[in-house]
Amino acid sequence: MSTSYSPRLIQFGPVKVPFPSKDLAVLEDCNGLLHDVDALHKEMSEKGYLFIRGFHNRQEVLEARSAVLAFMEEYGDALSQAHPVEEGVLREGCGVGCVPFMEGHNTISHKDSILSVIEGHRPYNFFREYFGSEAVTFDYKWLRAMPRDGFTGAHVDSVYMSRGSEALLTMWTPFGDVDIEMGVLAVCEASHRLPEFSHFQATYGRMDAEKVGLRGTGWFTEDPFEITRKFGGQWKTTDFKAGDALIFNLRTVHMSTTNTTNFARISCDTRWQPACEEMDPRFCKDTQQASTAKFGLLSKLEDGLANTDKPAFVTIDKLKEEWRI
Repeated sequence: MSTSYSPRLIQFGPVKVPFPSKDLAVLEDCNGLLHDVDALHKEMSEKGYLFIRGFHNRQEVLEARSAVLAFMEEYGDALSQAHPVEEGVLREGCGVGCVPFMEGHNTISHKDSILSVIEGHRPYNFFREYFGSEAVTFDYKWLRAMPRDGFTGAHVDSVYMSRGSEALLTMWTPFGDVDIEMGVLAVCEASHRLPEFSHFQATYGRMDAEKVGLRGTGWFTEDPFEITRKFGGQWKTTDFKAGDALIFNLRTVHMSTTNTTNFARISCDTRWQPACEEMDPRFCKDTQQASTAKFGLLSKLEDGLANTDKPAFVTIDKLKEEWRI
């Protein structure tokens, strides 16, 4: 499905960039390939992601969004009292640290209306067919509400969850209609395989952030164009609709645009893999291992020290000097 866009200026991390442009192009869906698993594998192999319009049931997604907003209203002080809860308008001054923490296995992340979307029959059937075997998802859910001025920096998921299957895939599901200005995911196309990324992938991409005792977010950079200046690739994103999903592999570089609106951007990351392969024990219900790691935006609010295996800590800037990248 082709979509035309009027040019506009987007906040992408700390920089402003025209969209669509050569610096931030339009993400193309693969809906025309859904009948052909081999074609989907080829798409993932070439691009590093699958963007699927209408992957989930739209009404179920909107019901999940309502559940999250109700939770935020009951247990936090994030939403504006001057607007209906359903609008998801944040109160003035609500930034990073204002919205309640919802990641993990908890009352809201495992509410029936939410699980029916993120691990219902649609994703199970899709991943079972894609893997050609039974599929399983982590019990830990990365459910988030991104506040104004919040964004996620450029990274690959392998730095956080590399102790299991290398076939692990992430499914990013926005809860609602989410324009780029609200903070959507952007992917650096083909960053998982381009030769120019080989040193990046052999160093940063193979890092276990906890084992090296990394302090900070775990992001390689907050500047998306540090990636393309040094290694190439093409950043792509789009406006998302309730029901859309973006699926990508452990080595695809991705980040988000900045939420420049007064609306909470609600989304959830779930991880999927073949059931027959080893799972990262840190994110499984029955064998979950305690972790002191605080990465991503959470590291900006807390100590951010992940030193379970090492007494000292390192920073990403120090590691980049050692890696000479």
